Amino acid sequence: MRFKRVSGNFEKTLVILLVAALCAGLALAGAGCGTNSVASTKLGKVEGRPASNGVLVFKGMPFAAPPVGDLRFMPPQPAKPWSGTHQAFAFGKAEAQPPDALTGESKQAQSENCLTLNVWTPGLDNTKRPVMVWIHGGGFTNGSGSDSIYDGANLSKRGDTVIVTINYRLGPFGFLYLGNVGGPRYAQSGNLGLLDQLAAIRWVRDNARAFGGDPGRITVFGESAGSISISALLGMPAARGLFNRAIAESGAANLARSTQSAEATTARFMQIAGVSDIAGLRSLTTSQMVSAEAEMKKQKMQAALLFGPVIDGSAVPQPPLDAIEAGSASGVDLLIGTNLNEINLWTLATPAVARFPLSVVSAYIPIVQSAISLTSPATPEAVAASYKSRRPAATDGEVSLAAITDSMFRVPAIRVAEAQSPKQSKTWMYLFTWPSPVFSRLGACHAIELPFVFGNMKASRISTLIGRNPPQRLVDTMQSAWLAFAKNGNPNASGVPEWQAYDAGSRATMILNTTSKQQDNPYGADTDVWNGVPFNSVKPSL
Repeated sequence: MRFKRVSGNFEKTLVILLVAALCAGLALAGAGCGTNSVASTKLGKVEGRPASNGVLVFKGMPFAAPPVGDLRFMPPQPAKPWSGTHQAFAFGKAEAQPPDALTGESKQAQSENCLTLNVWTPGLDNTKRPVMVWIHGGGFTNGSGSDSIYDGANLSKRGDTVIVTINYRLGPFGFLYLGNVGGPRYAQSGNLGLLDQLAAIRWVRDNARAFGGDPGRITVFGESAGSISISALLGMPAARGLFNRAIAESGAANLARSTQSAEATTARFMQIAGVSDIAGLRSLTTSQMVSAEAEMKKQKMQAALLFGPVIDGSAVPQPPLDAIEAGSASGVDLLIGTNLNEINLWTLATPAVARFPLSVVSAYIPIVQSAISLTSPATPEAVAASYKSRRPAATDGEVSLAAITDSMFRVPAIRVAEAQSPKQSKTWMYLFTWPSPVFSRLGACHAIELPFVFGNMKASRISTLIGRNPPQRLVDTMQSAWLAFAKNGNPNASGVPEWQAYDAGSRATMILNTTSKQQDNPYGADTDVWNGVPFNSVKPSL
């Protein structure tokens, strides 16, 4: 059958309609068409690309000026606007860093010019979705927001939520305290990484609508150093009003450093680097800075935490836990928790830790030794005996690992929940207990929950811990809870067991495993061993 040609105008109209229909279809699939993949930020237009599951991803967007040259050791400065459209197709470079003790050399490109962030969004529209900003871990010396484990596509798609991952300055670039070396101009130099995080969150707040997000529903979430950072942010005056929800995974308010401790780190760093003043520090190349940091890590100075937040009286005016107790974060909903066997991860690098009694192991971790001295038993032998009484079949090494996990992670997290819950009723506690099926000695170790949060079960670094068939039921439970919390400050959702808010009386805690359930005061007798220990970065201190 042949159709009679009507007119050239009809053909043009038909073509326009077909193209429009095609663009609409692509947009519904998340691929974008024309301006559907271009967002207008306060600094200029950015173009993204579709991720594998249909959401849009914008990579490597600068949220602050490059902290190089005269801006090294300075608080983050505003990024310069641009003309035209910035193609946000590639991740920015990770902060310059030494090899990680557990994962080895990073394969990511590195630079001091690292202050970029990444956004995954289901659509560039006016839906006003909740926004979740991820702060990565890595002991304040390693890591990047572009690590494959943190790919936000799956979480964004599942929750119809905007996911953001950020970089921040690490090691001596972000946490080298120079107040005693350079005077008041450098009063905040020990917390530049935290200030970078705030600059990123501020950028997200100011640009959320451009990516289909709601600036009034921003959740910060992070793990390890990222979680410690969140505890610090909760106590920082500059953070007030920037976010209204926080999820803290495996890190609390017990590892901020005093200026005295930070000064000792600075002195040792400068000695290794062969410099004696600010001018000398500025003259160091990036690689020289990283080499000096690597040498410090090799010497294992301050084994618990080489770099990290500093109670400097300026950016962090007081111990974060004390600030939280005083109401600094009274308007922030909080979900906080730990993994049952956190410290076991480090046995991969130091297997001997799993064999020795607490009296031996604690001697090499001063902050644990100090914490033990503040307990009623007051000695490693007495603490170990208490733990052993509830674990008659446990080896000396297993008892040591349980006590160290509690003193470094679980009980400090409880202290944060106890400080926040009287100020904010929407405070929630969890304990992740699913053990590694690959390395039995690791149990539910540090970082093992990450693939369940992001739904990235084959990300190379973690897949070796979780095996080939991790339980989808646990993925569903955790993602449902985390996304529900980001939406309304309450982790209760379809598929999540009833979860009551935390208070110091019941200590209601969600046990996360293949079959999750709420339990009041889990491992309560172990917790009681540490009664009277504040875990506020002062007692014990680094």
